[in-house]
Amino acid sequence: MARISQSIPKGEREKLQFSRWVLLIINAAEAAGVGRLSRKQLHLLLFLSFASCRFYGIAPLRQRARRTEQGPYYRAAHIALGGLVLSGLVKVSEFSAHRSSEHLQFEGSFEATVSGLEVGRVLRSTHRGEALYSFLLDLCLGVVEGAWHDDRKQERSQRRGLERAFEQDLTYQEALNRQSNVLFVEENPDDQANPTVAGLREIRRFLDAKISVNRRDVLTVYQRLLMKKAA
Repeated sequence: MARISQSIPKGEREKLQFSRWVLLIINAAEAAGVGRLSRKQLHLLLFLSFASCRFYGIAPLRQRARRTEQGPYYRAAHIALGGLVLSGLVKVSEFSAHRSSEHLQFEGSFEATVSGLEVGRVLRSTHRGEALYSFLLDLCLGVVEGAWHDDRKQERSQRRGLERAFEQDLTYQEALNRQSNVLFVEENPDDQANPTVAGLREIRRFLDAKISVNRRDVLTVYQRLLMKKAA
């Protein structure tokens, strides 16, 4: 997808941006070894990506998510996911629908099709697409390393669930502790230092004083620290 034209109405442009973000995060999860994503994993990863993307100089598409019994929920992302499934770019298995008068939700396991991987490569050929995918891949690699660092010798089925790693994020924990139906990534668009970004910057400052590191290293250390804290 080339640079999204400013002549496209804002609502339609946002739909395209969500479709790109969702497809690339599914592709990145597969490349990082996460494999298929459940609905809850996908929305948790979206929350985590919106909470940490400013560390990479990328603005989040959303500052808040809805709190539901199934976890955080982004309606626009779920609509985008449905469109990707119907267009043949994402494969869904174990499908089941939630009956809700408020939210459009369905359960399933989601993975990119061959066409979805090919479209992902095209999206990554643009400057913005490459930057977004690089961030999402680093994020997924960091989560995998943080969650499974001590479980590498075990069978995949015996490793700790990735949801536990997602749920330890500092911004997500802060959002859960508030008595609200809304889970905030940023309460104010001008506030670009949520707990996640602040934590990442602090880790970077600490590591830079000792060794040369890149942003993926910082994300990995962040995830490992969270998992140790939760142990």
